[in-house]
Amino acid sequence: MRSGKIIKRIIQLAPVLMIVLMAVIYFAALKDLTFEQVLNYTPTAPLAAAAVLLLMYALKSLSYFFPMLLIAAVAGAVLPIYAAIPVNLLGIVIMASIPYAVGKYAEGEVVDKLAAKHEKISIVREYSTKHQRFGAFFLRIVSCLPYDIVSLVMGSLRFDYKDYIIGSFLGTAPGIILTTFMGSAITEPLSPEFIICAVIEVIIAVSSAVAYRIHRKKQGKISGEGQE
Repeated sequence: MRSGKIIKRIIQLAPVLMIVLMAVIYFAALKDLTFEQVLNYTPTAPLAAAAVLLLMYALKSLSYFFPMLLIAAVAGAVLPIYAAIPVNLLGIVIMASIPYAVGKYAEGEVVDKLAAKHEKISIVREYSTKHQRFGAFFLRIVSCLPYDIVSLVMGSLRFDYKDYIIGSFLGTAPGIILTTFMGSAITEPLSPEFIICAVIEVIIAVSSAVAYRIHRKKQGKISGEGQE
């Protein structure tokens, strides 16, 4: 009986321990990884490149630090745009699904401790009982919290996977697609394609920041009225 509890505990803690291991590997060997280095690690053969890029998305989902836009840009640089976009869109699904599963099946207390390090994580809880799809979309598009921490907590809070993945996909795809185009034009940073995508990225970032501030003010006002 006791051994069964120990095994169950190990299973619950294993995903989180894996995340810690990936974090150690990242800071020890990958912290200063550049676009050129990732490009050098990526095969030139399309199928092999796609496989390596998807593996990078999977590893990124467990590292919590590796920038996903770097992977998207490399995909745009090594693959034809008609192949790079589908690969990156599939990468979104992989990147969002793995930490969600970790959060869903890992020890709840451990997940809560990880989430507690980010004060803004309470925003995720606001959407745990209703508007889950919109919540997943909103938190992705505004990028106000670490991507994988949000996935982890949404899994822990048992967000409906369908609503979660649809919202996450729709909120992440615009930035990923724009970065893919920028990666395809990385050798010509003054080209119209690169500049237009960069400008749109800035507009999205600014609009998202404004939307987030407005949302928080509304939530603060509602909370204040509720306490009166």
